[in-house]
Amino acid sequence: MRDGLWFLMVALLAAGFGCRAEADDTVLPDARDDGAATEDGSGADADADADADADADADVPPAPENTNALCGDRADNDGDGYTDCDDYDCSRNPSVTVCGGGSEDTDALCDDGLDNDGDTYTDCDDYGCSRSPSVTVCGGGSENTDALCSDRLDNDGDTYTDCDDYGCSRNPSVTVCGSTREDNDTACGNGTDDDGDTRTDCRDSDCSSNPCVTVCVHETPAQCGNGTDDDGDGYTDCVDYDCLYHPDAVCPCAAGGECDDASCGNRTDDDGDGYTDCDDFSCSRNGHVTACGAEQTNAQCGNRTDDDGDGYTDCDDFSCSRSLWVTVCCG
Repeated sequence: MRDGLWFLMVALLAAGFGCRAEADDTVLPDARDDGAATEDGSGADADADADADADADADVPPAPENTNALCGDRADNDGDGYTDCDDYDCSRNPSVTVCGGGSEDTDALCDDGLDNDGDTYTDCDDYGCSRSPSVTVCGGGSENTDALCSDRLDNDGDTYTDCDDYGCSRNPSVTVCGSTREDNDTACGNGTDDDGDTRTDCRDSDCSSNPCVTVCVHETPAQCGNGTDDDGDGYTDCVDYDCLYHPDAVCPCAAGGECDDASCGNRTDDDGDGYTDCDDFSCSRNGHVTACGAEQTNAQCGNRTDDDGDGYTDCDDFSCSRSLWVTVCCG
């Protein structure tokens, strides 16, 4: 009997401890947390103040960044994420002098680790170096002789081969790339590939995109909204570069394109062609784009100055010689 009572007492005690254990494991709300958020209202007030500040900031338009003062104050004045000379509005603005403006087109200047011309590109990352036939320090070798310009190899590692490389095509000592120009009515209408670039007459952009050539039909700004392929090149209205890049034609930059100041200054390859911002011809040769230190007017193409800092001056620059609206390079 006593044994039975003893077992009963043990069972009751075990049940009591189990209940206490469950009660201890129960997590109760912490009243202090509620009080911290509501007692003095600091949490709600802080959120409200932050929202108000954000709204106030959103209502303030960004300032420009286009003067010597604004380009040297170590502030991102226009809110585009780039400060002072890291911003194209400064580094590629001819009125701003604090961001360099020198040359970068010799072996010494292209191997000193400096952005000598202030265009945000240093040494061989700058076309003034990598595409200059007089610079030998860029790339894995040279591409500047008849032999090297006809071997179907990219000898200097700049992604351009033989006569597609300026080291060949713009080098007076190279003869295999055609000694005759194809940029006049006679050469553009004789059925011959005069300049040896594998493109003949009006199929050659030296003819078709040349305002001095009259035998090739061009699509004029007035024709850029008529729904017709006026020049018969397979492209109609604003799909045709004759329209898209002409400063007098009304052609908006389509989504995903790289053809206005915004898309040509955001350091993004918007159109996915492997070239970014002013390294892309859709920016640098576009009459609507001002962010690339333009060299694409009659005044700029006749002032004996390399206005866009690409190493080529006036009519030696394709921005002039292949522009549909520049006429000073005719003849």
